Amino acid sequence: MFILIAVVILIFAISLAMAFTGKHSIQTFEERLRQMSREPGKIDLTELELSKPFSERVIFPIVERMGSMIAKITPQEVLKEAAKKIQQSGLKLKAPLFVASQIVVAVILPAFLGAVGVLQKQPGMKGIGMLAFAGLIGYFMPDMWLKGKVGARKGEIQRKLPDALDLLTVSVEAGLAFDMALSKVVEKMKGPLAEEFSKMLHEVRMGKPRRDAMKNMAARVDCQDLTQFISALVQADKLGVSVANVLRVQSDQMRMKRRQRAEETAMKAPLKMSFVLVFFVLPALLIVLLGPAAISVIQQLSTNDAL
Repeated sequence: MFILIAVVILIFAISLAMAFTGKHSIQTFEERLRQMSREPGKIDLTELELSKPFSERVIFPIVERMGSMIAKITPQEVLKEAAKKIQQSGLKLKAPLFVASQIVVAVILPAFLGAVGVLQKQPGMKGIGMLAFAGLIGYFMPDMWLKGKVGARKGEIQRKLPDALDLLTVSVEAGLAFDMALSKVVEKMKGPLAEEFSKMLHEVRMGKPRRDAMKNMAARVDCQDLTQFISALVQADKLGVSVANVLRVQSDQMRMKRRQRAEETAMKAPLKMSFVLVFFVLPALLIVLLGPAAISVIQQLSTNDAL
């Protein structure tokens, strides 16, 4: 019985993960829609609905409904903080849906441990404490995963920014306008930085002032280097300074910062390697070097005792 419950919980967890990360299934469904649009006489709504994966037909609607219910009782500060992290991570999720996933995982993990019999072996308050601890871990696991996504995206933007500024500087000095130069950067580069520049250009084309669009991008990404670059551009726009000069200076500063970060990481490497050397490499080396000598000493002592 416990094994059956554990299998059901595991299947639900895998389906929930596929609902968040199932890009291939969404593409397959879109291909199905395009095929039906080419043959409108053969459209079958039942077949169209069944062509969706199980996670989109069952799991995802359940989590969305839970998210709408949780949004009514969750403080707005929590939802705003979750929405900010989701925006910084570049994921297309809703804040109530993410909070609902935290609660679902917080329930699944203790239930899974209880199903496999881990908590049943712990008597009394110890089992209850482990249950609460597992629930806390399950609640904070999605948040830790989201923070990892945010950190990885910010790091990617920091690494790509100097190269983007070089390309932007060359384009502006070649005679292109700033917006056209940004379009060239978006065309030539891939990744989160190009996506953010594309969003900023879209806001400008929709009628928003360039200054406000750049400030919105800085608030979305919340990266120190990008915020400094945008502040310099906004200040130059206010004072009427040449954009090419500002871009050249910012490009040099960003490259210097990237080199300094690389040097700082290289200086930390020996300290990080020392732990590995002391706890893993050195014991193995001592066993290889001193092991035969220790065995010989033990054999010699045992022979002397026998005599």
